Amino acid sequence: MKFDIKKIALMLVATSIIIGIASAGHGPGPGPSSTASITYDEQDTTPDIFVYGNPASIITGFENYFSTTIIGSTWTDPDGRLAILDRGDFMLIETEDPTSEFCIVFASDKNDGYARVYVDGNRVWSGNTYSNVELAQSIDKQTIRTLKITGLENNRHSIMIKNTNCNNFHVTVYKYGYDIPENPGTNGETEEIPEFPTIALPVAAIVGLAFIFQRKEE
Repeated sequence: MKFDIKKIALMLVATSIIIGIASAGHGPGPGPSSTASITYDEQDTTPDIFVYGNPASIITGFENYFSTTIIGSTWTDPDGRLAILDRGDFMLIETEDPTSEFCIVFASDKNDGYARVYVDGNRVWSGNTYSNVELAQSIDKQTIRTLKITGLENNRHSIMIKNTNCNNFHVTVYKYGYDIPENPGTNGETEEIPEFPTIALPVAAIVGLAFIFQRKEE
């Protein structure tokens, strides 16, 4: 069976059109909105990609994964802690890469109180970070708790950690970040396998066109 250049070009154009139709009609559609799932445990769950609340004190190498802005007064410690001091003050964290989860590790003593956490402008958690630990203790004496937010859309996110106390209590952030996905794609996203019609239709088109041209040649 012989083909000239025009016939080969026609086959390629037809196949491209069918691939486009198959992808549009049978490919994965937009994912549903995810509902965040929250856990708040008394442990230090350090994520794979993280920085300290005070990243200027200890460098982890992941500082360029986040853009962080602090509005209000703060206190910092060389061990990495950063305390948001006054009611209404907050830390705003922007992730530079897509992620479907986020972790905040709090370090707490008798100076700490209520915090509120927002993801992309939506409140996902409110709670008390107080701990019955005397003031001016080292990090190994602090109560360490991890707030883990999962079930987010795999996008870039903004996370706000806000001091909501009506007294002089603080909110102390020790670390924050997220885990590397188990099955990363080429852009750090979960790799999707094409549905069967997306693959089968273009193959069938090529076979069909070859059969038609063969019959014409005969």
